[in-house]
Amino acid sequence: MRALTIVFAVVLVALASTASADFVWFTGVGVGDFMDSPPTFVGNMEAPGDILDGQWTITVPDAGWPTDPVEREAYIWTTFFAGNYVPGTLPCWKGYIDATTNGEQNTLSIIDNTNIGTMSGVTTIEIQVQDLNGNEILDGDEFCEGSDTGNIIIIKDGTGCYDGLCGTGNFNGTFVKDCPGTTETWDFGMYLWLHDCSTPVESTTWGSIKAMYN
Repeated sequence: MRALTIVFAVVLVALASTASADFVWFTGVGVGDFMDSPPTFVGNMEAPGDILDGQWTITVPDAGWPTDPVEREAYIWTTFFAGNYVPGTLPCWKGYIDATTNGEQNTLSIIDNTNIGTMSGVTTIEIQVQDLNGNEILDGDEFCEGSDTGNIIIIKDGTGCYDGLCGTGNFNGTFVKDCPGTTETWDFGMYLWLHDCSTPVESTTWGSIKAMYN
């Protein structure tokens, strides 16, 4: 089975030692396509988890990306992957899509209809494409399925039950691309540790996260 590993990563900030965290997690299933402008991955929450009814969205800014599908695919590979080949027992390419390589952070939004609230955050993206035959050439079906994982920063602009909260988190799961098409289906668990950033005593926590967001 051809494998593709995606890593969504953000630089984590140190939270204030006085901050107490609330743990929230959910299972997310959805679809998206890097050929869309902007690439937007959208899905719903499913059991198990703390959020059983809601929606998640991850958006990748694409200012300056070609709109022609062939040129766009070549641009994505050349810009984010081609120069990052990692040889070894499990050779792969690593693609980095973040504020450094793409000019802007990727964004995350969450709508929680179970507990009634919304939250948002930012994330960088690291995608690992396995070179299964080790020939240093991307074969067509090496980009068709795999796993994803990553880390998240939640910023202090939540509503409802998430009003005044900020924090960090991670998610991991799998995806399948409808090769030779380009639409991807994602299935993952997302885990969030949220802190009260609304009071003066929590200013260190929120200040660190806000600085990272900016």
